Amino acid sequence: MPKPFKKQQNEIILRPIRANLGVEATYRKQLKKLLKEMQADVQVCIEQHYPQGLAQDGLFDGLQLALSRLLKKWLKKLDIDAPTIAEAFLKQSLKHTDKAFQAALKAENFPVMNFHMDDNIKNAVQASLSANVGLIRSIGQQYLSRVEQDVWQSINAGHDLATLTKTLKDSYHISEKRAAFIARDQNNKAKAVIEQARRQSLGITEAIWVHSHAGKQPRASHLAANGKRFDIAKGMYLDGKWVQPATEINCRCASRAVIPAFQAA
Repeated sequence: MPKPFKKQQNEIILRPIRANLGVEATYRKQLKKLLKEMQADVQVCIEQHYPQGLAQDGLFDGLQLALSRLLKKWLKKLDIDAPTIAEAFLKQSLKHTDKAFQAALKAENFPVMNFHMDDNIKNAVQASLSANVGLIRSIGQQYLSRVEQDVWQSINAGHDLATLTKTLKDSYHISEKRAAFIARDQNNKAKAVIEQARRQSLGITEAIWVHSHAGKQPRASHLAANGKRFDIAKGMYLDGKWVQPATEINCRCASRAVIPAFQAA
């Protein structure tokens, strides 16, 4: 069972660091911009190649070829754009997390040092980079896959272009919502991973779990962990596994770093 928080003599308990909403907004904007460009290409392709009137085999062949070319083009573009977007996001996340960490130290009159890109931070950023590149690619891939499915279902059902266009808009909004969710969730995760790496570099070993109280249906275990100590190397043991704040899907919990008395002296 996690231990209830009890401050020891001369300990310093830092305030919790929250993910920066501006970083999230910028990331979300970049993801939606990418999707919007993809949607525009899809619309042009469909308007040019979707069979009108009496369908013919040649028209189907032309549509299939156009969709294949579109898919190939965007998979190549995603390979280029995904790392660029992810790198910019993580650069901003690192900057704001470090700034907030330094401000928390300063608020407790603790000497503030310049942070460096040590191995802990490099590994944390690289892990987050790989995860985000994969997610950005998946947004585009899933959207294009849904487009193909919508097109052929529309043809088989005998729908006209106007009906298909409405269906494609619905599919676009599904991907747009997923992009917004990924931006929020990854913003929390990146902050948490970078924060943990900074703590390890500073020799901080314990933290106090802080529940966000933000979700409509909070995880009972996360709520119960509020205010309790945990070893940051392992996390908090919840629901049969070791968990770090903000690393589970849609978790917005945070934590307060504990600086022992001998470090504060």
